Amino acid sequence: MWVDDLEKIAPIKIMEDSRVSVIVEPATAEEFRDVVNLVRERGLKVHVVGTRQNHVGEKVSADVYLSTLRYTGVLESSIGDLYAIVRSGTPFRELLEVLRREGLWIPFVHEGSVGGFASLNLPFHFSLFHGYPRDWLLGARVLTGLGEVIKTGSKTPKFSSGYKIWKAMSGALGRLGVYLDVIVRAIPLPEEIFPAEIKPEQINEAILRGAVGVTVYKKENEQMIAWFLGHSSYVKRVTKDYRQVEVPECSGERVYSIISTRGLERESVKEVKAECIVSYYGSGYSRVYNGEDMDKLRERGLKVLGEKGCEVECLPKPTQSFLRLKSALDPKGIFV
Repeated sequence: MWVDDLEKIAPIKIMEDSRVSVIVEPATAEEFRDVVNLVRERGLKVHVVGTRQNHVGEKVSADVYLSTLRYTGVLESSIGDLYAIVRSGTPFRELLEVLRREGLWIPFVHEGSVGGFASLNLPFHFSLFHGYPRDWLLGARVLTGLGEVIKTGSKTPKFSSGYKIWKAMSGALGRLGVYLDVIVRAIPLPEEIFPAEIKPEQINEAILRGAVGVTVYKKENEQMIAWFLGHSSYVKRVTKDYRQVEVPECSGERVYSIISTRGLERESVKEVKAECIVSYYGSGYSRVYNGEDMDKLRERGLKVLGEKGCEVECLPKPTQSFLRLKSALDPKGIFV
């Protein structure tokens, strides 16, 4: 049986709710390649997982769940060239800690693995200035559905030749292949991060003063926070007219995102009812916690993506460009 052959490659665990599906935990790139080759040859389906805390979309049904949790470690970091090379199963917080000790930083927080950070490609408070996770990926070593290990990108942002496969895979939720080693850009660690309370009419003023992000929280009332970071003397100077505030927390059993035109995040969720809504200004992205029915919002013309607690039709239909990439990197469609 294929399960026995799989166990010869790497340790496996039988899924608690299934007698067929298994979790396999490779520890080397060669073991990842051998697992993918076996899956393809046996006509099976595989789903890539890390911590399994941040699944987006409806529940995935696969024969093999390919775990990155034993494939960990920061392989290299450079304070001079501002990058780190890290294995995809490494906890993101561990990468941040390694960088912090060297005076470096990545302007995101992610409760999961580095591979999950890259594969999800979700915005953060600082995305107005610092963009999305894919903007921080300089390159990667990836594994395709053909069992090919490909090195793509470089240690510098000046790479311009060939296809940027590592960026195309960011946001694809592991459906195009597996991140093995990721090259991540870093910047100097800021001395201070200052969340300042502002009013809607102060957004442009805050940005002109150097705010790297603006977050809008909508609970019982609306609260807007502009984010300033850098040297303490600089932060104190540009925030002298602002009041520092506590950052609200939002959580829920049902979470989905609303995609809008950049800069119109606040307007796009103005009529949406929910326990909490977080909009990342300038990213085109708002996250809705325990909100009203997704289908009703779609009927009103909103573009809604299911993140958590969604059962059916959570994600949009694949684009033609995604399907072309899928046919090139995973022609047998083994990654789901």
